[in-house]
Amino acid sequence: MRGFLSLFTDSARELKQVRTITVAALFMALSIVLRTIAIPIGTDIRITFAFLGVMIIAMLYGPVVSMIAALGTDIIGYLLDGSKMREYNLLLALVVVLNALVYGLFLYRRTSQKNLLFSAVLARLTVVLIGNLMLNSSILYACYINPDFPFAMSGSAWSAFGTWMLPRLIKNVGQFPFDVIMICVLLPIVVKAYQQVFHKSVLRTVN
Repeated sequence: MRGFLSLFTDSARELKQVRTITVAALFMALSIVLRTIAIPIGTDIRITFAFLGVMIIAMLYGPVVSMIAALGTDIIGYLLDGSKMREYNLLLALVVVLNALVYGLFLYRRTSQKNLLFSAVLARLTVVLIGNLMLNSSILYACYINPDFPFAMSGSAWSAFGTWMLPRLIKNVGQFPFDVIMICVLLPIVVKAYQQVFHKSVLRTVN
């Protein structure tokens, strides 16, 4: 338990460093740029790799910093979005923060690059299954499609939900291999560059 709590205390301590704010802002900007060039393929369905910026922040500085950065990125991205379909949804924002928490718990203070990449892929899979397919989809459907979801729906309503859900499932499953490729290429580059620039290891040393 102490080791688990230290992820949060150590991450919060990172906020005292100017380096943390500077680097986090850089990768927040990356996420916002990737969000703006997302490819829409349907209503509320877009191909995007904007998660990478938040994942990198989580790897470098832990769950507290990544949650703050994810929320900031989401709000700024929404404000910059010229094609707003609806008002800002706090429930969807909460999912964004929870996703960043997952990245922070899985990636912060890993002990080796192999362990880091395995944890990153597992974290992304968790976010895709729980964050994207379960939570995001449920919130979108309940808020904007059928307010009776999920407790007061008939058989035909569930059939309609399945039809609505299918493109989201196909998109997330189809994009996941490309997510893994981007993770395996980008994260080692960031780890090496961070060590060279700041002379500080991203990976935790085990005594």
